[in-house]
Amino acid sequence: MKKGERLVIVGCSGAGGPAAMMAKKLMPEVDVTVIRKETCFIVR
Repeated sequence: MKKGERLVIVGCSGAGGPAAMMAKKLMPEVDVTVIRKETCFIVR
């Protein structure tokens, strides 16, 4: 991926959290956003 591109990961309970951490480690120039479901709202 190129600098300035964004990676969005939906879900954090299964493999989403580790995938986001690994993506940031392998591609520090990419913006990583994790979206996870809460009981009342969505957290970014």
